[in-house]
Amino acid sequence: MGPKGSLYVLEITSAGLLAGDPTGALIKVWPNGKQETVASTGLVTPTAVAIARNGDVYVSNYGTSAGKGEVVNLGKV
Repeated sequence: MGPKGSLYVLEITSAGLLAGDPTGALIKVWPNGKQETVASTGLVTPTAVAIARNGDVYVSNYGTSAGKGEVVNLGKV
């Protein structure tokens, strides 16, 4: 859960696992159900999301690639 009651949903691939496109997405879902893609550029098979107390959002990137994984700070999204 994020600030102000929003929920963050992480898609491992926004086009589907069999599409061959590893681009993922981070989607914010507001309490009223509105959805907003807040990040996708540079997200490649992301597998986890965490929100710090200060509101910064961290995503584990390249989560399915051994030896390539990284944690990316997306800032406040």
